[in-house]
Amino acid sequence: MQFMLIRTDNGTRAAAADPQAVLDDLLRRLPGGQAATADGPRAPALALAFAPDADARRLKLWPGGEAVTSGPFPAGERLPAGFAVFEAPSRAAALAWLQANGVVSAKDDVTVELRETGCPGGCAGIPPGAAGDDTCYAILLRSDAGTERDAIPLQEKLDRLNAFNAIHAAAGTLLAGDGLKSTARGARVRVANGGASIIDGPFAEAKELIAGFWMIRAPSIDAALDWARTLPYPTGPEVEVEVRPVALIAPLGKHAPVDETTARLREDASVRAEQLDAALRAELAPQPAWDRP
Repeated sequence: MQFMLIRTDNGTRAAAADPQAVLDDLLRRLPGGQAATADGPRAPALALAFAPDADARRLKLWPGGEAVTSGPFPAGERLPAGFAVFEAPSRAAALAWLQANGVVSAKDDVTVELRETGCPGGCAGIPPGAAGDDTCYAILLRSDAGTERDAIPLQEKLDRLNAFNAIHAAAGTLLAGDGLKSTARGARVRVANGGASIIDGPFAEAKELIAGFWMIRAPSIDAALDWARTLPYPTGPEVEVEVRPVALIAPLGKHAPVDETTARLREDASVRAEQLDAALRAELAPQPAWDRP
């Protein structure tokens, strides 16, 4: 199974977090992170840290309108400082690893959120591709009541999304992407005082949660916002996303090796080629003018 580990920082820490420290912290907590061995779990397929939220933008879309808000955002809102995508046999195994081996030092006071990846209804994820030296941005889909109950979108919406993702992945703009299942399948792990405690989902604050992501190449955050405006979101009609500059990425560099997990993800993607081809042939089925790419 594939999971996402999200590190969240509250208050002033969100604006002051050091991306390298965030990335190192995530990797240390993961099976096969910086201490990976030949016989042990593999390194995560994707791990990244965001620039401080002062550089972020929030985009709200609704039929006939939009609003853009610049960071920094209110201190009471949980904001992702970074996340990593990794494999584990089960949720229980992932939590056991985090609880037993995720403690770095007695001085830690960090909360991480474990989420199962995947889109209700089976939309195709985008296996990670090498970013090279390009500037990257993450488009984070904010949760709502529908995503928190794992509502399955109409097949027409999934087909349009699959087609859009396939086109932009083939063009080299879209580097990675996937959905997240509801927090009812997830948990939070708080590391403090040299130990780790687990809080099972679901969590109430839907608009402070993530329901999926896309990572893209873009020359500027304004260009990333323009790209986000064209996405045929499977949710809606009201949609909110957060556009975050990606400060650091591991292990996806210019010459990053293709590890076993990434190779399997790409193989899975090729298995879904028939589904993507069908979506492409649909040429993005007729849709309302307000959300047309």
